[in-house]
Amino acid sequence: MTNILYTRLLLWKKKWLSMLIWLVLPIVGTYFIITITDSLQEDSKVPIGLVIEEQTDIALQLLNSIQESELVRVIKTTEEDALYRLEKHELDSVYIIHEGFEEAILNGKRNKLLSSYRTDLSFAYSPVKEMIVSLVQEDTGRSKAAHYIIQLNEHYQGENSWTWEDISEKSIEIQQDENLLYTAFHYNDSAESPTETSLISWNTWGLWAILSVISTLFLSDWIIREKALAVSTRFSFIKPSHFTYFAFTICIYMALFFLFDIASLTIFSIVLQEKVTIYFLVSLLSFRIMLTLLAFSLAHSFKSSGMYYGMAIVITLIAATISGVVLPVNGFMLKGPWTEIINPLDAFLNERMTVLWLLISMILVLLILTRKERSNA
Repeated sequence: MTNILYTRLLLWKKKWLSMLIWLVLPIVGTYFIITITDSLQEDSKVPIGLVIEEQTDIALQLLNSIQESELVRVIKTTEEDALYRLEKHELDSVYIIHEGFEEAILNGKRNKLLSSYRTDLSFAYSPVKEMIVSLVQEDTGRSKAAHYIIQLNEHYQGENSWTWEDISEKSIEIQQDENLLYTAFHYNDSAESPTETSLISWNTWGLWAILSVISTLFLSDWIIREKALAVSTRFSFIKPSHFTYFAFTICIYMALFFLFDIASLTIFSIVLQEKVTIYFLVSLLSFRIMLTLLAFSLAHSFKSSGMYYGMAIVITLIAATISGVVLPVNGFMLKGPWTEIINPLDAFLNERMTVLWLLISMILVLLILTRKERSNA
């Protein structure tokens, strides 16, 4: 076994650069796709100017709510500077929170709380205005409910003395827990689920899985070279059997892949703040074993490297499509228990242990190796 490992290391030494590129492709590719997409989304947000004439809790709360929106990029400035930028078309629109905003909210007023400015080129003024108005209505509605509760408590001489701040905090807590009120804007789109507010959202491990598919397939081309007649004749002169040689070599590649998988876990958890659990580690391990064995089975069925590379690209595109990682196919692709049968990535993308395709890959590898063993006997 030591000789097999030593021989494999000598082969890797001759092509270490290409191997390294394919091994780090899932890590580097996933990171760059996500960071570039986030940067483009930030640049594509609608720039608006926001002027706050009073530094009260309710005014600052409204500012935070607007800043959390995925639609706009808020530039907090003065009224003079905001209007100057609006004239230069550096801002799409300008909104001013006037002095006395908190007092008006506490008194339940709904009219003339804000002022807004726009130009003829303000393409997103209407949706941004509606979003801000809806946030203000939440505050006024919460304030009206608080005053009503306080009046009821005073009228019926309740034992608990509720303040406006207590009622407001409780209503916000209920709103977040029960999702009673939700404000989201989707430009030129109608979203069914309120949980996704980002215009473009990548699944980190989904992208990594797709890139790992093509990386593993391309690195498994060694099997085609090992099957060449000039190379395969050496099996008659070496001590390990055909089955032992290939099984041990597959384990070497599997260990190498898993080493870089651990690097992916570490980098994504630190840089992209991805959570890693024991269940996910088990899911990742089963996925890696399945992918390595399937790549071996596929490569073993080809005699030409060119044909194999073409099929590897086709399989990767199909996997990316049916998995919904790159293309949003959830709208027209039915969901059901049978999706795991046609999609080897389904279990991993749902953080489950890959069972069905793992068994299929093991059976295929055993059939290939034992059949070859019998043919050489």
